[in-house]
Amino acid sequence: MIDRKATLVCATLIGMMLVLAAWRLLTLDGWAMPALQNSAALPALLLFALPAASGLVVGALYWRGRGAAADDAKAWPWRRWGATLSITYCAGLLLIEILWVAHSLDLGIAVDLAALARAGGIVLSLVSLLQINQMPKLPWFERAFGPGGELGPIYGPRYVRLQSRVVVVFMIAVITWSLSVPPPTTWRSALYILLASALLVVWSLLTRRHLSRKWKLERR
Repeated sequence: MIDRKATLVCATLIGMMLVLAAWRLLTLDGWAMPALQNSAALPALLLFALPAASGLVVGALYWRGRGAAADDAKAWPWRRWGATLSITYCAGLLLIEILWVAHSLDLGIAVDLAALARAGGIVLSLVSLLQINQMPKLPWFERAFGPGGELGPIYGPRYVRLQSRVVVVFMIAVITWSLSVPPPTTWRSALYILLASALLVVWSLLTRRHLSRKWKLERR
């Protein structure tokens, strides 16, 4: 859940990422640019992956708030949590994109921009882990049009706890994998991470539907 003010802030940060990516793409001689971890070339279109990831997270948080059947006392903690997560996520990816572009320009700066970008990615991942771990502590409320059906006061909080734990384990696995693979093949693992993320979404929907059916049977 995310309020209007946080949505506008995130939209501004995403717009800045898109402008920066488009400018760097137009100023390149070709369709490749140096990677952050080594001197190998990467497709420059990957610059648009960061604003796309930000838009996906912000859109998911905004969509969750649509049709929320909750009073202000229950909705306010979720809005504060969503604003913190979305703004931190978008600002962190914007900083990483700025460092990546500056690294590709070869400005001769004494600071290791690639190391800063990698450190920023790790910090951003840790902050996201802490925020996701806060989800089970937030008040549960039923959405008016939740996917899979109604969960009720028993299976709703249980679903949030299970979803939070699985996402935390998934993110830890992604971070470990990204740090352990050799630098030349790090960007290639993005395809597997995207595939695993899609499977995670499918699992989440199937689990919600299963718990919704159990709740309907118990009410009968």
